[in-house]
Amino acid sequence: MKDWGLIAVGLLVIMTNVTSDRTVIVTGGAQNIGLAIAKGFHADGATVIVADLNPPDDNTLLFRKTNVVDEDSVTTLMEHVASTHGRLDVLVNNAGIAIEVPIKDMIVDDWDRIMMVNVRSVFLMTKLAFPLMTNGVSKNPAIVNISSIEGLAANPNHGVYGASKGAVSSFTHNTALEYGPYGIRCNAIAPGWINTPFNEQFLEQYPNLEKVTSEIENLHPVGRLGLPEDIANTAVYLASEKAGFITGQEIVVAGGRMAKLPLPNL
Repeated sequence: MKDWGLIAVGLLVIMTNVTSDRTVIVTGGAQNIGLAIAKGFHADGATVIVADLNPPDDNTLLFRKTNVVDEDSVTTLMEHVASTHGRLDVLVNNAGIAIEVPIKDMIVDDWDRIMMVNVRSVFLMTKLAFPLMTNGVSKNPAIVNISSIEGLAANPNHGVYGASKGAVSSFTHNTALEYGPYGIRCNAIAPGWINTPFNEQFLEQYPNLEKVTSEIENLHPVGRLGLPEDIANTAVYLASEKAGFITGQEIVVAGGRMAKLPLPNL
């Protein structure tokens, strides 16, 4: 006699753990959105390696100190994953930095630094992960890049950041095209305003924090700021078999902000 209760529980596990028993690398996974993504994959049953300069404050996640802009460092990371785990199923290129500088005042070193972290790292990780994702044992290999709505539209003083995220978007399309024949999907997530400690610190510079927060919330039709978990949930989905027919796309996760045309205060 079949135990329908156990069968139902088994089906729930199958439906919930869409990336279980897979090996995942998350760059910049020690804090903010990257940490939420790493935790999201771990909660879903994956083995997660955080590739960052500093370890995450979570000992359930594996950590490999990695300079994602250095080819030798990334090569060492991939060699470790190959020898320890035997394959790589999911790569999340999340590492990124930002500055606020008008274009007219920007120095070349600042431009180069942002492009190194935000663009070069995506190239190096994607290139050097290829052998591990095509060794015949990877399960539904997928790459998820974290871009930004600032690669689609502009905020003042974010010229280099926006340019770098636009490059990530374009590189995502090319990766999907070139890696598709090898069974690897590649998509990007473009977050909007996500309520991270970095953004909280930015808001604290304004004397009327409550008013500023309310105005920013009102930019979003959903009526709230984004959470790191909103991005994590999207990343887990895009890496799963449930998204098996999605590649070369940039998914905007911004609470409807990009759909709302601005109006003057009448």
